[in-house]
Amino acid sequence: MQELHLRYFHSVAKTGSLSAAAEELHVAVSAVSRQVTNLERSLGIPLFIRRPRGMELTEAGKLLAAYALRNQLEVEGVISDMQDVMQRQEQKITLACPDGMAWHFLPRVIACFAAQHPSTRVELQVVESSRASALVKAGEVDIALTFSLAPDIGVKVLSSHNAAIRALMSEDHPLAASAVLDMASLQGYPLAMSLGGSTMRYLFDVACSLAGVKIAPSFSCDSLGAIYTMVSETPNMIALCSAISVSGKVEREGLVLKPIDEPQLALRSLQVQVMAERRLPPPVEAFLDLLQRQLEEVRH
Repeated sequence: MQELHLRYFHSVAKTGSLSAAAEELHVAVSAVSRQVTNLERSLGIPLFIRRPRGMELTEAGKLLAAYALRNQLEVEGVISDMQDVMQRQEQKITLACPDGMAWHFLPRVIACFAAQHPSTRVELQVVESSRASALVKAGEVDIALTFSLAPDIGVKVLSSHNAAIRALMSEDHPLAASAVLDMASLQGYPLAMSLGGSTMRYLFDVACSLAGVKIAPSFSCDSLGAIYTMVSETPNMIALCSAISVSGKVEREGLVLKPIDEPQLALRSLQVQVMAERRLPPPVEAFLDLLQRQLEEVRH
């Protein structure tokens, strides 16, 4: 398969049209069309469905597009490795995660890694869990940490960790002496939790319905830091979060985490994801090794 064919195919697959690909490649539309047609003829397989408003990949085309993307990323990784050897250039790691992991746990891991690898730059995008998976699937980030309810096609799950939703409160809270809470016990206290649309909010609403209780949060926010401050500053308030999200911080600030006896709230997991079948650069592998060890320590 000629490199030119693959490059033109990848551009059409990415942009969704011949004209957009031609603009990206700075060539005529006819040249792009010819390369794609020649590629399909040489393979004997249709790669696109031609539609009035663009080009849609066939199932075979999707497989080739995934290969083309992995190939591009691996070539870039090899070039980066060579440049590092020859010119001692900085290495970069890109990550994506939801706010729950970006507030305390992941920055602590990044700080530890930076102390060991001072020449490596780290970029972190804070997005919704589904977006984090999409970014790693598209090759826009190296690693995604996501709160997930199910696996996602196109990503490799390196590890999965319990992220059951628990109740966070002051150690002086009336419920702090309870070993385990139930849904009914949360009624009557102000509640802080994430906004609608998150996996936590979805599972909590399902749990309330199954338990036959109605609990409306007093404070909703998409920032765990804000929720944590609210529960710290409001004596009777309860916040919902996972143990991983506040790992290493709760014990030092007079707060406690209590399990909730509701199976729905245990369905969520924290996944460490990378692109399926991609060869990862050495700095990314080194970061993943540290991250996995830190996650294991939290679990134990």
